[in-house]
Amino acid sequence: MIIHPRHSYYFFLILTLFCINLVKIEVSAQEEDTVEYEVRIGVVDRQKIMQDSLAGESVRKEFEAMEQAYREQISTREYELRTQQEELGRQRAILTPEAYSERENEFAALVEGLQRDVAEINKQLDAMLQYGMRQIDMQTIQIIAEIAEAKGYTLVLDKTQLLMVNTDYEFSQEVLTVLNARLPVVEITLIEETAE
Repeated sequence: MIIHPRHSYYFFLILTLFCINLVKIEVSAQEEDTVEYEVRIGVVDRQKIMQDSLAGESVRKEFEAMEQAYREQISTREYELRTQQEELGRQRAILTPEAYSERENEFAALVEGLQRDVAEINKQLDAMLQYGMRQIDMQTIQIIAEIAEAKGYTLVLDKTQLLMVNTDYEFSQEVLTVLNARLPVVEITLIEETAE
């Protein structure tokens, strides 16, 4: 069958119109399927919440009390070592070189022991503080999630990561109120590290 050029033009035109209508039907079907979601944004200042919370204050007070107690113990041991060092200096003239060297080594071992103890205490105090703050942060995140869900927020940002924000978006005080009611105190203690 031979198609006349004039008919091929009409055939092409009909085919083009058919394709355009098919595309329109498909696009309108897709538009009906898509649902527009409203993005609702909330902002919190986690750092300020932790700083101002009752639990944060309790952790800081307990940490400072333990730190002060350990400083007093260390100061007492340092004073004792200074006294021993002075006594060792006085005994230098009456001791034999071997006896003096032996006592000097014993004294050096005591100093090293104190240095090790100070490093261990600092490590434990740091771990204790981190533990307490982590407990507060975990509870804060849970409260933020609960409030965000209740208010229908689709996105919650930390205020410390933003250059500027409208205060209408912030709900830090609400989180702080719930946190103070739910977690007024966090108990923290020094925990000996378990052997791995």
